Amino acid sequence: MIKKFVLLISFFSFFTFIISCSSDDNDVKSLTIDEQNAADDLAIKNFLNNYYFDDLGKVVKFSESVTSNDKDALIKNAIQDPSGFWYVINPKAPVKNGLNPDGKNNILIHYNLAYFTATEGGNGYSSLTNAASTINLTGMPQENPFFYKKPKTDTVKAENYYVIPSFIKGLNKFKPTNKDKNAVYDQLQGVIIVPSRLGYARNSNYLNLSNATFILNFELYKVCAEEQTCN
Repeated sequence: MIKKFVLLISFFSFFTFIISCSSDDNDVKSLTIDEQNAADDLAIKNFLNNYYFDDLGKVVKFSESVTSNDKDALIKNAIQDPSGFWYVINPKAPVKNGLNPDGKNNILIHYNLAYFTATEGGNGYSSLTNAASTINLTGMPQENPFFYKKPKTDTVKAENYYVIPSFIKGLNKFKPTNKDKNAVYDQLQGVIIVPSRLGYARNSNYLNLSNATFILNFELYKVCAEEQTCN
C-alpha cells in the first residue's frame, strides 16, 4: 500500500513537472515576421555595442576585465549596407590586393560562423552558438564553405538552401591576404553580420535553423578564378 502511494506521488510530481515545462515553453512569444525583423535590427545594434576585436581579430564580448574604455566597440567602425547587412573591417588587419569574392570565383577562408536568435526587445545577442568553424575545429582554412557556394554534389536542393548572398556581398568588401593554406592566422580581417531575413529566414536550410542572425568572423586567405582550385 505504501509503495503504491509513493508511486502515485512520484507519477503526480513527474506529470506536474511536464506540464510546467510545457507552460514555460508556451511563455516564449512567437514573433511575426515584422516583429522578428525589428528584433533582429535592434539585437544587431546591441551586439555591435557590446563586442570588440581582440588582439587576434576575434569578436569578443566586453567583460569586467575588458570594457569599452579599453577597446573600441565594433559599432565604431561598423558599416550597414543598403540591403541591410552589416560589416566591420578590423582596423588592425593589413590591407591587401587581389580579387574580390563574387560568388562565382573560389575562396579559401578561415572563419567562425556563429548565430543568435533575436527575441523581443532586441535581446538574444549574448547567446552566440557556433554553426560552423575552421578556427575552433579543424584549424585549417576551407575552400568554398556552403554559405558561399552550393556543393556540386547536391543536384537536388536549390542554391538558397545553402548560399547566403549577403555573405558574398559582404566578403566582396575584403581582399585576400594571399596566405598559404598551412599558414596560421594572426589577424582576422573583420566580421559580417546578416539578419535572419537576409539569411535563411524561416526557410529550410542545411543548418536546420530558423530566424537565425549570423555572425561571420574571418580571414580571407585566397580568392581564385572560377576554374582554379583554391588551396
